Amino acid sequence: MKKIIVFLVISCFILPNLAFAGAWTVGRGNIWLEQTAKYSWAKWDYDENRHMRRKGNNARSWGWSHTSKAEYGLLDWLTILGGVEYKLGRYTEYDRPVPWGDYDVSNNAFTSAECGVRIRHLKEPVVLSTQIKGYLYLDGKGYRDPIPASPSHPSADRPPLTDGSNALEIRSMVGKIFDEQIPFYYGFEAGYRFRNKHACNEVPLFAEMGVWPVRWLLIKSEIDVVLCHDGTGDFEKDYAIWRAGPIIYLLDIYHMLKGIDISSKEYKDNITKKGRSINVEFQYGWTFWGRNTSADRELIVKVSTEF
Repeated sequence: MKKIIVFLVISCFILPNLAFAGAWTVGRGNIWLEQTAKYSWAKWDYDENRHMRRKGNNARSWGWSHTSKAEYGLLDWLTILGGVEYKLGRYTEYDRPVPWGDYDVSNNAFTSAECGVRIRHLKEPVVLSTQIKGYLYLDGKGYRDPIPASPSHPSADRPPLTDGSNALEIRSMVGKIFDEQIPFYYGFEAGYRFRNKHACNEVPLFAEMGVWPVRWLLIKSEIDVVLCHDGTGDFEKDYAIWRAGPIIYLLDIYHMLKGIDISSKEYKDNITKKGRSINVEFQYGWTFWGRNTSADRELIVKVSTEF
């Protein structure tokens, strides 16, 4: 029980990696860049029985993460990819016994780097790809205390930003676009993530669907699930996050304002990362199910471009 309680506190600072759908690959010689900023907050946890509980001592957690990603089309069917993540986290307890002293800690660090490849196997009748990606742990204990912590809470016991593990992930990805009266697309992903340093292995699952009410606007919703392979590590954590929001295609709007006709543009150009683009995306997210994790709410902004 003590281990679970400690991990619940630690998990307040572990922000799940954002899932980026896309069985589609980048065109040969093209570069795709994306910058993501996420703000999350919570006053509830999911316990070991997946029940939602208030954080102990009337605590609150906040998190900020910034993720930079890049993809390069080595071939039309082979994309290489990489990224780096920076996180800030704060955890504050508002209702503590006076002898315990104040507890208000804030951490920040470059937490992880990633690299990998995406291999496209099919274009029709669906787009089918395999992605192999490695995650390298960088740091997670850049402590900053707005209020000095009690001597009974030394730095070694303060919440880190991650579980400190490296990982290797293999993921299958499928997607399809329907260019009909109301154009839409879907994407599904499933895989297995091997972790070390006592963290349990994971089964990532991801599904998304989007519709185009107009050519320069995509409304998207997604479900991001990670299931722990129990017994493979000490930290057993599950979560499911729902996210939704619009993607605005700024380059298409610019062309329209310049009087350029984009009516003949294919919808798939907006999702397959083919050609030039400048996009901005807004999302709201909610961790609606979990185990040994924080019940986060989140606001996300993404800016991406391809050239």
